[in-house]
Amino acid sequence: MGHADEGEFDGWATRFAQFYPAGSRNELEFRFSRLLILAARRWSTYIDEVIRERTGQPRSRWQTLAALAFSEGPIATIALAERMAVQWPSLIRTLDALEAEALIERRINPADKRSRLVTITPKGLAVFRDVKAVLDPSRGELLEGFSDEELAVAERLLDRFFTVMGERAEPSSPSLGRTLSPHNPR
Repeated sequence: MGHADEGEFDGWATRFAQFYPAGSRNELEFRFSRLLILAARRWSTYIDEVIRERTGQPRSRWQTLAALAFSEGPIATIALAERMAVQWPSLIRTLDALEAEALIERRINPADKRSRLVTITPKGLAVFRDVKAVLDPSRGELLEGFSDEELAVAERLLDRFFTVMGERAEPSSPSLGRTLSPHNPR
């Protein structure tokens, strides 16, 4: 309401009120979740295009490098998948490609021989720094009209939403559950 997409939505979703009565909790929840999805898609598309255009790095690679750069030392592959909320097979493909370019190293975990520990290399850190040099100003331009307080409130709301989603996720879906918060990964 008051948002361009919501105005467009109200213009074409003429039968919406038949399903979600105006002013109802269901209407508020639907509108919130709809805009959350649309905003995430729009942000992902925008930043993916900008970073790929300027650095050549697709999202799966730079987000993996970021998760490793932010970690203190080697991390088990399963923990990395959980922190990133991604499926194991797609992460393994990404790790294979990053390792082939010497951007990461994988070693056998001495505590569990079936597991591998992943570490970012200096070359991988340099690639991440290149991505960060594009990511930070691009994100800053989009968010410059928001106050620090608005960003903090939005972060708390989304963190809470993410936590609830993790608590409700099926145990068989590691990409949805297990991590308590995007800020508090294992």
